[in-house]
Amino acid sequence: MTSMNKALTSPKALGSLRSNMRPYMTRQNKRRAKWIAIVVGLIMLGSMIYERSHTVAISDARIASDVIVISSNRTGWITDFPVSSGQSVEQGQLLVQIDDRAAQLALAEIDVEIASKDAAIARSRNERVMVAEEQASLLASQREKVKSASANARKTESALKLAQSNFDRSSKLREKQLLSKKRWEEDELALQQARENNQQAASNLNQQTAELRKVKAQQLSVQLLEQNIAIMEQQLQALKLKRDQMQLDVADRQVRSPKDAIIDKTFGNVGEYIAPGRRLLMLHDPSDIWINANVKETEVRHIRPGMTAEVIVDAYPDHTFSATVRGIGNATTSEFALLPNPNPSGNFTKVTQRLRITLDIEQVENLLKPGMMVEIKIDTRT
Repeated sequence: MTSMNKALTSPKALGSLRSNMRPYMTRQNKRRAKWIAIVVGLIMLGSMIYERSHTVAISDARIASDVIVISSNRTGWITDFPVSSGQSVEQGQLLVQIDDRAAQLALAEIDVEIASKDAAIARSRNERVMVAEEQASLLASQREKVKSASANARKTESALKLAQSNFDRSSKLREKQLLSKKRWEEDELALQQARENNQQAASNLNQQTAELRKVKAQQLSVQLLEQNIAIMEQQLQALKLKRDQMQLDVADRQVRSPKDAIIDKTFGNVGEYIAPGRRLLMLHDPSDIWINANVKETEVRHIRPGMTAEVIVDAYPDHTFSATVRGIGNATTSEFALLPNPNPSGNFTKVTQRLRITLDIEQVENLLKPGMMVEIKIDTRT
């Protein structure tokens, strides 16, 4: 037994045993690796099938934004172009300055006209006040004169009636020889004087009444002054509107940013002469971005607004973004083609159409830029 054990444990015997067992172990490892690969493949296949069962994947999506084309509605030379491509600007910041010397001179001229018209209106108003006070004083004075003349006329008329009554009584007594001739003549003289006084009072009353009508007619001069002031005020308003138009012309020659944005591209230089409608630059708001994606019509039934999506931007493959479905288009993209295909020959090949969907995505440190390609996976379970 001892010699047998030694023979089995000798190096030569052990080497021979290993060489005999090697094919067996190799076949077992290969079988095990094969089963492992099969299991891993089944797991991956199951995971892929499960993922596809609740995910819509789109690989041809792009980041979009409203790219605004800035142009001018005035002609002139560019005197200043203080911005350049890639620069961030704030709302109201000057982008382009167009020569405004002629517009500034016209604005100064209209300011002089407005000041002159203001002075003329002020003078007419003072004149109206002065004339109105003078006419009011004349009217009050003339009314007093008419009142006094009217009272005097009534007084003389009463005196005339009394003198006429005395004369009539004296005449009757004279006929009966009961009154002296001298007394009758005195009553006759008194009657003549009363008639003269009454005629003078009536004439004075008529004269004062005519003067009152004249003073009242002069009141129309105040109304004419008021109408003249109203006309000048309308002219002043027209001048102010003209000035506002000129100010608009000056302001339009200063092209300013409509919002906080980034300059994408410029199309002009200082010294160039531009015409209305000539584009000067393009810009976009980096915070106002979204994703446009075209989804197959066979998959659109699984998508609803509000679903979440996983976004991978080609420029940043190591960073994952999140997005939310905002809306689904109401027509396929082929309906907006410039050259539609009516298929007049009758040959038909069915092609899966695509619909545009829009997803909201938040900006992160201004990394996302319009036109970048992205891949999205929409989770249809949400």
